Amino acid sequence: MRKIYFLILFIPIFSLGQQKSDLVLGINGGGYFANKNTAFIYGGSYTTYNAFSIFNNNINKPTFEQFFQYPYSIYDLPNDIKYSIGTEIGFHLGKQKRKTKYYIDFNFADVNVQDFITIAIENQSVTQSLEPEYFPVSINGKEKRNMINLGITKTIYEESNLSILTPFFIQLLEMRLKENYIVVNNQQYNIIHNSSVQTNQSQVNSPGGYGLGLGSGLLFNFFINKDLSIDFGYHIQYSKINFSEQLNKWGIQQSIFARAIVNGSKYLSNLND
Repeated sequence: MRKIYFLILFIPIFSLGQQKSDLVLGINGGGYFANKNTAFIYGGSYTTYNAFSIFNNNINKPTFEQFFQYPYSIYDLPNDIKYSIGTEIGFHLGKQKRKTKYYIDFNFADVNVQDFITIAIENQSVTQSLEPEYFPVSINGKEKRNMINLGITKTIYEESNLSILTPFFIQLLEMRLKENYIVVNNQQYNIIHNSSVQTNQSQVNSPGGYGLGLGSGLLFNFFINKDLSIDFGYHIQYSKINFSEQLNKWGIQQSIFARAIVNGSKYLSNLND
Protein backbone atom coordinates (compact mmCIF):
# COMPACT_ATOMS: atom_id res chain seq x y z
CA MET A 1 0.00 0.00 0.00
CA ARG A 2 2.95 2.34 0.52
CA LYS A 3 3.50 2.39 -3.27
CA ILE A 4 -0.04 3.71 -3.64
CA TYR A 5 0.72 6.47 -1.13
CA PHE A 6 3.73 7.66 -3.08
CA LEU A 7 1.84 7.46 -6.37
CA ILE A 8 -0.97 9.62 -4.97
CA LEU A 9 1.62 12.04 -3.61
CA PHE A 10 3.85 12.51 -6.65
CA ILE A 11 1.23 12.69 -9.42
CA PRO A 12 -0.23 15.99 -8.11
CA ILE A 13 3.24 17.30 -7.22
CA PHE A 14 4.59 16.99 -10.74
CA SER A 15 1.39 18.13 -12.41
CA LEU A 16 1.15 21.21 -10.20
CA GLY A 17 4.84 21.83 -10.73
CA GLN A 18 4.08 22.71 -14.37
CA GLN A 19 1.92 25.69 -13.42
CA LYS A 20 1.78 28.57 -11.02
CA SER A 21 0.15 27.56 -7.74
CA ASP A 22 0.26 28.19 -4.01
CA LEU A 23 1.55 24.70 -3.42
CA VAL A 24 3.35 23.91 -0.15
CA LEU A 25 5.35 20.79 0.66
CA GLY A 26 6.22 19.51 4.11
CA ILE A 27 7.94 16.72 5.99
CA ASN A 28 7.10 15.93 9.59
CA GLY A 29 8.09 13.75 12.51
CA GLY A 30 6.78 13.21 16.00
CA GLY A 31 5.07 10.90 18.45
CA TYR A 32 1.96 8.77 18.02
CA PHE A 33 -0.26 7.85 20.99
CA ALA A 34 -2.37 4.79 20.16
CA ASN A 35 -5.53 3.95 22.06
CA LYS A 36 -4.94 0.92 24.26
CA ASN A 37 -8.27 -0.73 23.38
CA THR A 38 -6.63 -3.05 20.81
CA ALA A 39 -3.33 -3.65 22.66
CA PHE A 40 -4.73 -6.72 24.45
CA ILE A 41 -4.13 -8.83 21.31
CA TYR A 42 -0.42 -8.78 22.26
CA GLY A 43 -1.06 -9.97 25.82
CA GLY A 44 -0.31 -13.65 25.25
CA SER A 45 -3.78 -15.22 25.38
CA TYR A 46 -5.68 -13.78 22.41
CA THR A 47 -4.70 -16.41 19.84
CA THR A 48 -4.92 -20.18 19.69
CA TYR A 49 -1.14 -20.59 19.64
CA ASN A 50 -0.41 -18.30 22.58
CA ALA A 51 1.99 -17.98 25.52
CA PHE A 52 0.58 -21.14 27.14
CA SER A 53 1.17 -23.02 23.89
CA ILE A 54 4.81 -21.91 23.83
CA PHE A 55 5.45 -23.14 27.37
CA ASN A 56 3.60 -26.40 26.72
CA ASN A 57 5.41 -27.08 23.45
CA ASN A 58 7.43 -30.31 23.78
CA ILE A 59 10.22 -28.87 21.66
CA ASN A 60 10.62 -25.89 23.97
CA LYS A 61 10.20 -27.72 27.28
CA PRO A 62 13.81 -29.01 27.63
CA THR A 63 15.17 -25.49 27.08
CA PHE A 64 12.78 -23.99 29.63
CA GLU A 65 13.41 -26.75 32.17
CA GLN A 66 17.13 -26.17 31.91
CA PHE A 67 16.69 -22.42 32.33
CA PHE A 68 14.19 -22.43 35.23
CA GLN A 69 15.70 -25.58 36.86
CA TYR A 70 12.57 -26.19 38.94
CA PRO A 71 8.90 -26.84 38.09
CA TYR A 72 7.36 -23.71 36.60
CA SER A 73 4.05 -22.41 35.29
CA ILE A 74 2.50 -19.19 34.00
CA TYR A 75 1.22 -17.37 37.06
CA ASP A 76 -0.13 -14.20 35.48
CA LEU A 77 -0.55 -12.44 32.14
CA PRO A 78 -0.65 -8.66 31.57
CA ASN A 79 -4.05 -7.33 32.63
CA ASP A 80 -3.73 -3.69 31.54
CA ILE A 81 -1.50 -3.87 28.51
CA LYS A 82 -1.05 -0.67 26.49
CA TYR A 83 0.97 0.74 23.63
CA SER A 84 4.18 2.66 24.15
CA ILE A 85 4.47 6.08 22.53
CA GLY A 86 5.11 5.37 18.85
CA THR A 87 7.08 7.21 16.21
CA GLU A 88 5.37 8.92 13.30
CA ILE A 89 6.88 10.39 10.16
CA GLY A 90 5.08 11.78 7.17
CA PHE A 91 4.75 14.01 4.13
CA HIS A 92 2.44 16.96 3.58
CA LEU A 93 1.07 18.46 0.37
CA GLY A 94 -1.17 21.52 0.50
CA LYS A 95 -2.71 24.29 -1.57
CA GLN A 96 -2.91 27.63 0.24
CA LYS A 97 -5.73 30.08 -0.52
CA ARG A 98 -5.66 33.09 1.79
CA LYS A 99 -6.54 31.82 5.29
CA THR A 100 -7.58 28.37 4.09
CA LYS A 101 -5.42 25.44 3.06
CA TYR A 102 -6.56 22.20 1.42
CA TYR A 103 -4.14 19.38 2.03
CA ILE A 104 -3.28 15.70 2.03
CA ASP A 105 -0.99 14.03 4.58
CA PHE A 106 0.77 10.67 4.35
CA ASN A 107 1.84 9.46 7.79
CA PHE A 108 3.56 6.24 8.87
CA ALA A 109 3.51 5.19 12.53
CA ASP A 110 5.30 2.37 14.33
CA VAL A 111 3.83 1.43 17.69
CA ASN A 112 5.13 -1.13 20.17
CA VAL A 113 3.91 -3.03 23.18
CA GLN A 114 6.22 -4.13 25.97
CA ASP A 115 5.01 -5.86 29.12
CA PHE A 116 5.76 -9.08 30.97
CA ILE A 117 4.34 -12.47 31.88
CA THR A 118 4.87 -13.68 35.45
CA ILE A 119 6.27 -17.20 35.79
CA ALA A 120 5.98 -19.03 39.11
CA ILE A 121 9.06 -21.18 39.84
CA GLU A 122 8.44 -23.83 42.50
CA ASN A 123 11.80 -23.62 44.27
CA GLN A 124 10.59 -23.24 47.87
CA SER A 125 12.93 -26.01 49.00
CA VAL A 126 15.84 -23.75 48.13
CA THR A 127 14.44 -20.34 49.05
CA GLN A 128 12.80 -21.61 52.27
CA SER A 129 9.77 -19.53 51.36
CA LEU A 130 6.08 -20.37 51.44
CA GLU A 131 5.69 -18.74 48.05
CA PRO A 132 7.26 -19.70 44.72
CA GLU A 133 9.75 -17.37 43.09
CA TYR A 134 8.07 -15.05 40.58
CA PHE A 135 10.06 -14.43 37.41
CA PRO A 136 9.12 -11.84 34.74
CA VAL A 137 9.26 -12.90 31.08
CA SER A 138 9.17 -10.11 28.52
CA ILE A 139 6.27 -10.05 26.05
CA ASN A 140 6.45 -7.71 23.07
CA GLY A 141 4.40 -6.55 20.11
CA LYS A 142 5.11 -4.44 17.05
CA GLU A 143 2.49 -2.80 14.86
CA LYS A 144 2.50 -0.66 11.74
CA ARG A 145 -0.11 1.99 10.93
CA ASN A 146 -0.23 3.92 7.65
CA MET A 147 -2.55 6.90 7.41
CA ILE A 148 -3.83 9.29 4.75
CA ASN A 149 -5.44 12.52 5.97
CA LEU A 150 -7.58 14.54 3.56
CA GLY A 151 -8.39 17.88 5.11
CA ILE A 152 -8.65 21.61 5.38
CA THR A 153 -7.04 24.08 7.79
CA LYS A 154 -8.47 27.42 8.88
CA THR A 155 -6.42 30.26 10.32
CA ILE A 156 -7.97 31.37 13.63
CA TYR A 157 -5.24 33.76 14.81
CA GLU A 158 -2.50 35.67 13.02
CA GLU A 159 0.10 38.10 14.31
CA SER A 160 3.57 38.94 13.02
CA ASN A 161 5.36 35.63 12.32
CA LEU A 162 2.90 33.43 14.22
CA SER A 163 -0.32 31.87 12.96
CA ILE A 164 -2.63 29.49 14.81
CA LEU A 165 -4.68 27.13 12.68
CA THR A 166 -7.27 24.42 13.18
CA PRO A 167 -7.29 21.36 10.88
CA PHE A 168 -10.30 19.19 10.07
CA PHE A 169 -9.71 15.96 8.19
CA ILE A 170 -10.96 12.55 7.14
CA GLN A 171 -8.50 9.75 7.82
CA LEU A 172 -7.96 6.48 5.95
CA LEU A 173 -5.90 3.89 7.81
CA GLU A 174 -4.11 0.65 7.17
CA MET A 175 -2.94 -1.28 10.23
CA ARG A 176 -0.88 -4.44 10.42
CA LEU A 177 0.42 -6.55 13.32
CA LYS A 178 4.10 -7.12 12.59
CA GLU A 179 5.38 -9.18 15.54
CA ASN A 180 4.25 -10.65 18.85
CA TYR A 181 6.68 -12.69 20.91
CA ILE A 182 8.07 -13.55 24.34
CA VAL A 183 11.73 -13.63 25.30
CA VAL A 184 13.16 -16.35 27.57
CA ASN A 185 16.89 -16.40 28.26
CA ASN A 186 17.49 -13.98 25.34
CA GLN A 187 15.67 -16.33 22.95
CA GLN A 188 12.63 -15.09 21.01
CA TYR A 189 9.51 -17.29 20.79
CA ASN A 190 6.79 -16.09 18.43
CA ILE A 191 3.10 -15.98 19.29
CA ILE A 192 1.25 -16.93 16.12
CA HIS A 193 -1.74 -14.89 14.99
CA ASN A 194 -3.57 -16.75 12.28
CA SER A 195 -7.08 -16.93 10.95
CA SER A 196 -8.99 -19.63 9.13
CA VAL A 197 -10.32 -16.98 6.73
CA GLN A 198 -6.87 -15.81 5.64
CA THR A 199 -5.78 -17.32 2.33
CA ASN A 200 -2.60 -15.30 1.82
CA GLN A 201 0.26 -17.11 3.54
CA SER A 202 2.19 -13.85 3.97
CA GLN A 203 -0.61 -12.60 6.24
CA VAL A 204 -0.90 -15.70 8.42
CA ASN A 205 1.05 -14.05 11.26
CA SER A 206 0.21 -10.46 10.33
CA PRO A 207 -3.49 -9.77 10.87
CA GLY A 208 -4.62 -6.31 9.86
CA GLY A 209 -7.02 -4.33 7.76
CA TYR A 210 -8.32 -0.90 6.90
CA GLY A 211 -10.16 1.71 8.88
CA LEU A 212 -11.69 5.16 8.74
CA GLY A 213 -11.56 8.14 11.05
CA LEU A 214 -12.19 11.83 11.61
CA GLY A 215 -9.75 14.26 13.16
CA SER A 216 -8.96 17.78 14.22
CA GLY A 217 -6.34 19.51 16.32
CA LEU A 218 -4.26 22.66 16.58
CA LEU A 219 -1.30 24.00 14.60
CA PHE A 220 1.18 26.73 15.50
CA ASN A 221 2.89 28.01 12.36
CA PHE A 222 6.07 30.07 12.64
CA PHE A 223 6.95 32.05 9.52
CA ILE A 224 10.71 31.99 8.83
CA ASN A 225 10.78 33.56 5.36
CA LYS A 226 8.73 33.43 2.16
CA ASP A 227 10.11 29.99 1.35
CA LEU A 228 10.11 28.28 4.76
CA SER A 229 7.89 27.94 7.82
CA ILE A 230 7.67 25.53 10.76
CA ASP A 231 4.55 23.89 12.17
CA PHE A 232 4.20 22.51 15.68
CA GLY A 233 1.01 20.51 15.77
CA TYR A 234 -1.36 18.30 17.72
CA HIS A 235 -3.84 15.91 16.09
CA ILE A 236 -6.67 14.03 17.76
CA GLN A 237 -8.38 11.34 15.71
CA TYR A 238 -11.44 9.22 16.36
CA SER A 239 -10.76 6.21 14.19
CA LYS A 240 -11.67 2.59 13.68
CA ILE A 241 -8.81 0.12 14.14
CA ASN A 242 -9.91 -2.86 12.09
CA PHE A 243 -7.78 -5.97 12.54
CA SER A 244 -10.51 -8.44 11.65
CA GLU A 245 -14.28 -8.93 11.65
CA GLN A 246 -14.00 -9.93 15.32
CA LEU A 247 -11.67 -7.09 16.31
CA ASN A 248 -12.61 -3.64 15.02
CA LYS A 249 -12.72 -0.98 17.69
CA TRP A 250 -13.29 2.75 17.56
CA GLY A 251 -11.05 4.87 19.73
CA ILE A 252 -9.18 8.14 20.13
CA GLN A 253 -5.63 8.25 18.78
CA GLN A 254 -3.37 11.29 19.20
CA SER A 255 -0.16 12.63 17.72
CA ILE A 256 2.21 15.54 18.24
CA PHE A 257 4.68 16.61 15.59
CA ALA A 258 6.93 19.22 14.07
CA ARG A 259 6.77 19.94 10.34
CA ALA A 260 9.05 21.89 8.02
CA ILE A 261 7.10 23.49 5.15
CA VAL A 262 8.65 24.87 1.97
CA ASN A 263 7.27 26.94 -0.88
CA GLY A 264 6.36 24.11 -3.21
CA SER A 265 5.68 26.31 -6.21
CA LYS A 266 9.20 27.77 -6.14
CA TYR A 267 10.79 24.39 -5.40
CA LEU A 268 9.03 22.64 -8.25
CA SER A 269 9.65 25.47 -10.70
CA ASN A 270 13.37 25.08 -9.96
CA LEU A 271 13.11 21.34 -10.65
CA ASN A 272 11.49 22.05 -14.00
CA ASP A 273 13.99 24.72 -15.11
